[in-house]
Amino acid sequence: MRAGRPGIGAVGTAAALVMVAGGTTACGSGEGAGDPGFQHCATDPVTCNSGERADGGEVTWGIDGSWTGWNPNLSAEYTVYTLQITAPYWPWVGQFDQEGDFVLNDGVFAKEPTLLSEHPMQVEYTLNPDATWGDGTGIGIDDFVYNWYARSGSEARCQGCTPAAASAAGVESVEAGAAADKIVVTYGPGYSSSEWKYEPVLSNPAHIAEEQGFDWEHDPAAMAAAEAYFSATVPTWSTGPFKVDDAATGEYAVYTPNDEWAGSTEVTLDKLTVKSFDSVDSIITELRQGTIDGASPNGISAENVATLATAQEIAFDIAPGPGWGHIDLNTQNEFLQDPALRTAVFQAIDLEELISRTYANVQSDAARKLNHLFRNDSAQFTDHLTATGQGAGDMELARSTLEQAGYTWDGDGRLHDPDGERVAFNYRYADGSDDRQTMADLVAFNLGDIGIELELKPFAVADLGPTISSSDFDMVNYGWTSAPVFVSRADQYWASDSASNYGRNADPELDAMLAALASEVDPDKAVEQANAIVARVIEDAYVLPTVDTPVAIMTAEDLVNVRDNWASQQRALYNVAEWGIRAD
Repeated sequence: MRAGRPGIGAVGTAAALVMVAGGTTACGSGEGAGDPGFQHCATDPVTCNSGERADGGEVTWGIDGSWTGWNPNLSAEYTVYTLQITAPYWPWVGQFDQEGDFVLNDGVFAKEPTLLSEHPMQVEYTLNPDATWGDGTGIGIDDFVYNWYARSGSEARCQGCTPAAASAAGVESVEAGAAADKIVVTYGPGYSSSEWKYEPVLSNPAHIAEEQGFDWEHDPAAMAAAEAYFSATVPTWSTGPFKVDDAATGEYAVYTPNDEWAGSTEVTLDKLTVKSFDSVDSIITELRQGTIDGASPNGISAENVATLATAQEIAFDIAPGPGWGHIDLNTQNEFLQDPALRTAVFQAIDLEELISRTYANVQSDAARKLNHLFRNDSAQFTDHLTATGQGAGDMELARSTLEQAGYTWDGDGRLHDPDGERVAFNYRYADGSDDRQTMADLVAFNLGDIGIELELKPFAVADLGPTISSSDFDMVNYGWTSAPVFVSRADQYWASDSASNYGRNADPELDAMLAALASEVDPDKAVEQANAIVARVIEDAYVLPTVDTPVAIMTAEDLVNVRDNWASQQRALYNVAEWGIRAD
């Protein structure tokens, strides 16, 4: 079932953000491929690599990381790897495809959610009457209530819980609808959102929590214990096309078809195995040996691309992925408190050269990202950056900005602020990558041209979270990967009180704009407001986007209906029910 493009982009509007070190992972040469199966993905991303499937077959899929549990409700487990390992059985409302169209999960829902009322906001869900948890138990109102409590962020409902995002914080009640297959979610006074249709309303099964002795509905401590149970326990249930047959947490999961799958897509595979690998190199080696059948890793290097280009037995494609890189400034730094200096710093950075020396080695047509919330090819995209000169490497403009703000240069060309202090600060980035080092060197060179002394200060990749969460940087280069919604993302990125506002920018006008966006019901108006917010963020000059980070999909040539999806953190696994072995 397919709806028209809504102007927004993902399942779960309050999905937690996932951070990455940023940058590609090696230098070298390579470019996107048009291999058999993927040659039409650039022009027809939704249906490329389509074909008739043979009856039966087994597929082994590699992921380039591990997972620590089975419950992506929890902040510690809301990672791309948990989202991928749970993809074959999780009760999603739906997925967004590669063109931004919402595709309902008809294995659980009979039709798209309906807005019954704006004040208060009430949303009606219609269940597929055949939908079950894979154990003969139908999906019902208790399951909606369980998800509400799990994602509420409320100690009164889930004591000590740490949801990845409190997406149900605004819910006031969950009640039976006018018919047995209908559930109505009512939000509290003053709550509204243009992204109401995509809220996650189901997660773990309430009846299994009860069977395990958790009085989750009446005891918030028991509710937390139930969430911990689902984290530690390999699931015996499934609402999706596959169920887990065997698994070892963090290592592998073996899936077989779910006989109770109520979706319209017929499953043809006999078995699907998803295995964890410690590197993309290992995945490519296994692919070449024929021991696995495909992967869509979260990073790709130019050296990887060069290897794939010589492997005749592997089909692959390179394209912008769900992550985007950016350079942030700490607005609490003694010098960078000044918006004029921040603006000049960004105007001096030459992103075209930076991309040509790094990302373009992986994806030959990699382009500057010109909007913080919308991709360059999005219907909602507006270019707010070019006119400001930020990212242009325009030294004359940067110097003019500084001169107008009262900055001066000494005889050695060193920049001094209006109080006569020499301007110097640090630049932080994750160690261990030639490309990230190249970016750092280029930024230092650019800022040196306007007289700024920049200390390059790398940190271990494992220290990314602690470094940015403590704002232990003056400048920092890293990336976000997240579901492509924009209302919740904008608030998480830039609200003054957001824990994810690592640059610590405090802008009351921006906060007011974010609050207005959060309460806007009309999707078209929300897009306009979101673009106005991007313009304000650019005016504040504390986040400079670089590029939508290139990623790859690689498969054996006999796989059909397998393709990448930038709009889903599940990547290629988003449509796993459709996967198959190509019919002769």
